[in-house]
Amino acid sequence: MMATEQTILQAPEQLAFIHESLPQLVAGEYTVTADLSVEVAKQFNGDFETAVKKVWVGAPRFILEEAAIYSLYPPRDITGRFETTLPQIVFRRRTLPWERTIDGELHDNTAFRQQAPLRHAPWMALLLLSEDEMKGLGKPEDAILPGKKSLKDPGGNVFVPEISADLTNGNNPKLAPWEDVNTAYDVIDIPLPLFKRIAPKKEDLYYLAHVRKVQVDENKERADIEDDGYFSTLMCNRLPVRAADQSSAVRNTVFLVSLEGYHNYFRDNQYIEKKGRNKVRLVVLQSWSFTVAAGKNFLELCEGLHVSPFKMNYPANTNEVLKKSYDYGYTLLPHITQNGVQTYSWYRGPFNPNFLPANPVTKIYKSASEALRFDQLTGLTDVSYATAWQLGRLLALKDKTFSTALYQWKLQGKRKVVQTASRQQITKLLPAAFNEHIEATASLEDTMKDFLATWYNTGSNFDKSPVPFSNQPEAVQQQLNNIATAGGALHEIPAAVTDWLGRLFLLEGVPINYLIPHENYLISREGGAIAKEAVGLFYIDYDWIEALLGGALGIVTTEDSTALLNMLKEGRFLPANLMTNKANSRFIPSGEGEEVPLPQSIKGHITGFFLRSQLVSGWKGIKVFAKDEKGSWMQHPLRIERIADDIQLCVFAGKVQQLLFIQPPEGMHFGVDAIGNNYQKALRDQSGNVGKSTITLQCPDGVFDFQSVATSITAQGTKVLTSAELAFQMLESPVIYTLNIFDNWNTSPQL
Repeated sequence: MMATEQTILQAPEQLAFIHESLPQLVAGEYTVTADLSVEVAKQFNGDFETAVKKVWVGAPRFILEEAAIYSLYPPRDITGRFETTLPQIVFRRRTLPWERTIDGELHDNTAFRQQAPLRHAPWMALLLLSEDEMKGLGKPEDAILPGKKSLKDPGGNVFVPEISADLTNGNNPKLAPWEDVNTAYDVIDIPLPLFKRIAPKKEDLYYLAHVRKVQVDENKERADIEDDGYFSTLMCNRLPVRAADQSSAVRNTVFLVSLEGYHNYFRDNQYIEKKGRNKVRLVVLQSWSFTVAAGKNFLELCEGLHVSPFKMNYPANTNEVLKKSYDYGYTLLPHITQNGVQTYSWYRGPFNPNFLPANPVTKIYKSASEALRFDQLTGLTDVSYATAWQLGRLLALKDKTFSTALYQWKLQGKRKVVQTASRQQITKLLPAAFNEHIEATASLEDTMKDFLATWYNTGSNFDKSPVPFSNQPEAVQQQLNNIATAGGALHEIPAAVTDWLGRLFLLEGVPINYLIPHENYLISREGGAIAKEAVGLFYIDYDWIEALLGGALGIVTTEDSTALLNMLKEGRFLPANLMTNKANSRFIPSGEGEEVPLPQSIKGHITGFFLRSQLVSGWKGIKVFAKDEKGSWMQHPLRIERIADDIQLCVFAGKVQQLLFIQPPEGMHFGVDAIGNNYQKALRDQSGNVGKSTITLQCPDGVFDFQSVATSITAQGTKVLTSAELAFQMLESPVIYTLNIFDNWNTSPQL
């Protein structure tokens, strides 16, 4: 069930807020009945029994899989000035916060819903604790020690969630038959005064969760994006704790906890005290920590990126001969030769820091050894192309679907060559006058039958004699070769072959260590310090790609490999899904673009970059746009993919000269402006633009009363009744950062 939407347009992407997304069935026990009614004669007095079946609908309860979480903010283990931003967690599934209720009732019956408009409270919340609070604020007995404990009432001073194993008890949420309160789960025991101080009030629960809908297209890394671009987001009600002097670092920890079984507490704020308990036990579904101090937020990380050609970043005292090879993109790697000798060899992957024109003659290697090259300057072997050829061969052999399709296609191609040669011979054999009447699509058998029927027809005046032709093996082989090199059966290549080769052309499936052979390719050196915030720019080495594809095609010998490789290098076999994405997507950086179909072939440069940064690990789905050397938007990103936790690969058709990084809207956070000891928030109009109207926020200990915040915003003339409307107002504007790339990789080295 979807509620009304609040929409905000932040160029170049539209972001929609929805206040809740309820599942069709909330988790719990259901009874399914079936009755049978039959009209029968009066003498039949039998009754049919009602069929009854009890079923359970499951949902996460005491454990939440890591795969359910899309992103965290602030990112895990990061350091930065986050004291004016509210932590949040983003889930991949839009219904997750509402798949249970706090009191275990159905959505229609739960006490945790409000009308006008209809709203339901999530069953989970985020609690933020500082490192001092985790240590008990100087009281060891109040220290908060996360660990595994059961949910069985210990009978002491700890209040546990009231989830009943007795299915006849109608007051508390029910355990499923497979659940047991004696099982140890991840929990924390918090002193009751601290819990009451930082936990959201019942009126605030309805503002904690909402759903976001974002645009998913080719400019966003999409490996982790599911549910058609819908994300549910849970917001914390407390600002991170900072040091009083703002010069010290403070560690903060956020806990995603279950509120199920705390229904009586939210109905009566004194309920736990009345039961004589001074601590509360909460089930922990996820937790992460970050540090509030001078550090790196999204903008600061963008500003700190080190841009350089994609090559080994070596110390200043490196040998001059090594420097020259490193500047070509090479690195030294251990190499065991075929006869078992251990040595070192030069290796460079498909990405070159300099532009090197492709060899105009397509090279077909018959083995990896043919692709080896010798460096006379250093006396070492260059194994780059040999490695690419062998890798392509291994990947092709590993994929049975591709290897089988390739074999069948080439077998059919050979048959077609033979058939074409036979037809040519028949054409030469038969008299020219008769050949004029031969249908081009007729089979050889039909052609000969037609000829013989005409020749031996006594009523026919056809008296031309057959023309002899040479059947010498050399002449026949030359004829077959001429047909094969003229194109053979290329137009009949099956999709299973072209799609696989098209993906390999984009290096999909190539292991990361073949792309980034050494960690020093993506670092920066400032003095003696090494930083891992880097952008490595590259050109595609067409000859490396040619060797890779040639190795894949080499598992089945054919005369068509040269023609096929030429078509592959032109990008004619890009994956069908890539073609569809480009044809149907709207390229709209700053609203400038129109729908642009993918070209049928790629001419010119293919360039790109590796982004290694906490931007990738901390802000999943970061959006990337690029401009070429003419200042035009590059409309065809060929590949944008996160290939490691903190490394993203971006490949474009054209030469990249300017980058635009946009903070992903699904991970955009909430924040306020600090004014002394108070906080303010500038409000937005209905179009999403920040205006001059502001409200002052009171939040003792950094804890927000969201009901009061909504009331204050409404008093300014903007009605806020739902979590979507509150999120619309509390959202921070996204960071859009432009990174200019100086043309320091324009010239190719002199070979």
